[in-house]
Amino acid sequence: MNSNINEIKIGHWTDIENKTGCTAIISDIPLIASIDVRGGAPGTKEIALLDPIATAPNINGFLLTGGSAFGLNASSGVVKFLEEQEIGIKFGGNTIPLVPSAVIFDLNVGSSNIRPDTDQGYFAAKNASENFEIGNVGVGTGCTVGKLLGSKYSMQGGIGFSSHDFDDGTTICALVAVNALGSVINPQDGKIIAGPKRDGKIFDSVDLLINGKPEKRGFQNTTIGTIITNAKINKVDCKRLAIAAHDGLALSVRPSHTSNDGDLFFAATTNQNQSKLSIDQLFAASVKVTYEAIVNAVEISNQ
Repeated sequence: MNSNINEIKIGHWTDIENKTGCTAIISDIPLIASIDVRGGAPGTKEIALLDPIATAPNINGFLLTGGSAFGLNASSGVVKFLEEQEIGIKFGGNTIPLVPSAVIFDLNVGSSNIRPDTDQGYFAAKNASENFEIGNVGVGTGCTVGKLLGSKYSMQGGIGFSSHDFDDGTTICALVAVNALGSVINPQDGKIIAGPKRDGKIFDSVDLLINGKPEKRGFQNTTIGTIITNAKINKVDCKRLAIAAHDGLALSVRPSHTSNDGDLFFAATTNQNQSKLSIDQLFAASVKVTYEAIVNAVEISNQ
């Protein structure tokens, strides 16, 4: 895949054997960014500065990682790499990279003793490129979906990508790690493409929740991602694009935003393209690329 925005680079650290990994999204130039959190059980670092009223005007990248709260240590590696590249806020003679981070829970999929750490975050950032893999790589390595009947009947999740190019040179894209409690639906035809699977049948998780007594799952279910554009917009508009991404999530992961999900989306812009598009046009595109990335993640991971 290609990020479609020249200044954005994406890199992974992947541990196939232990079913975990992390993904760094870094930028050569400062990013304006915000966040919207809808899930009841998020795991995060450095997200308060993304509030539109927060003082910090820019950030320098994101980390999406496995390993639950332990995996947040990997952000230090991304920060270390960016500092070496002299990328970050200049203050008091120092370069201070700002890297908001979010985690999924994958400790029960592989080895719970192996988690992304500083060295793994550094590796992901150092190997970041405009060209990158998707599927069961990076943060997508330990992703599963459809867990209401227990992990035995779940299917592979993963990390997916989609983008949309407008005629005026504006680009918007989504990178999403799908580790959901619920079933995944393709909004374009309404078909369930992943979920609890037993005896060859993929179940609708909404129906299971309403009518059945599914196995209780803990804090193991999260869809996290990043919307990125090159449009000249402000921090409040980035917040709107992150909100829009949750619409795309709700269209494709059902149910989403439950008490045991850590669902959240970052949204950022390189702020380079002076676009005449309305924020609602970008909002609609954010919805679309999000659900396309989610479908893309699941289809590639289950090939």
